[in-house]
Amino acid sequence: MTFRSAPPAARAVAGGVALEGLLLGGYAVVVVVETVRGEAKDRIGALVLAVVALLLAAGLVAVANGILGGRRWARSPALVWQLLQVLVALSGTVDPRALAAGLVVLAVVVAIGLFREDVIPRDW
Repeated sequence: MTFRSAPPAARAVAGGVALEGLLLGGYAVVVVVETVRGEAKDRIGALVLAVVALLLAAGLVAVANGILGGRRWARSPALVWQLLQVLVALSGTVDPRALAAGLVVLAVVVAIGLFREDVIPRDW
């Protein structure tokens, strides 16, 4: 299934997951830049964090592609990510608070969208 042939709801949910992946990839770039500038206290730890964030971002893009294709396997990792995103956003480690609230809203919308029949069909 291509992007244009996917239902609008599937495109919206896949776009939400892809946006999360892009945000995470952007965060990894910020961590690398801070490390290169010497602002990171633990350079090795910061670089490991950046690599892990890039791998997770790539995984989210793959999950978004699976959602676009209506693949059932994509629902589980997408839901787990939404839960983790909400927990991190509510933990108080995300600043500013508007960003944390936006991440929570995005996660809730994506999680609800994952259960729509026109996003990922049920085969039960």
